[in-house]
Amino acid sequence: MKTIKQISIFLENQRGKLSDILTALKDQNIEIQAASVADTTEYGILRLITSDQVKAARLLSAKGNLVNLNEVLAIQVEPDTAAFADAVDALTNGGVSISYLYTFHKDGKLVLIIRPASLEIAERVAKEKGLTLIQGWE
Repeated sequence: MKTIKQISIFLENQRGKLSDILTALKDQNIEIQAASVADTTEYGILRLITSDQVKAARLLSAKGNLVNLNEVLAIQVEPDTAAFADAVDALTNGGVSISYLYTFHKDGKLVLIIRPASLEIAERVAKEKGLTLIQGWE
């Protein structure tokens, strides 16, 4: 399967928690390539794509954080709204249910990080629609 690993860290909503995580990664020379933060009143979820997912997950877990490594799809498109919209339309019209999505730019392209309800269905639809899937770059 053409997926990449994503780190999800559950954060208590308290001052300095995000800074502590970023400092720990910085101190180990782990580069952040993409980040997304979602919050509720009680906690937040920090999702990261880093230069070394396994090392980052182990480090953050050892520091007492609740960390999950999971698989997501990374789809590369041209860096414009039309390409973004076309990719999302292709997936949703193909029956893919997207749980969440975030983006970042890499090498002059837009990369969509997608967590679908079913990775298998999403990968099949992406291939059928001619979308470019990225499989790890660490």
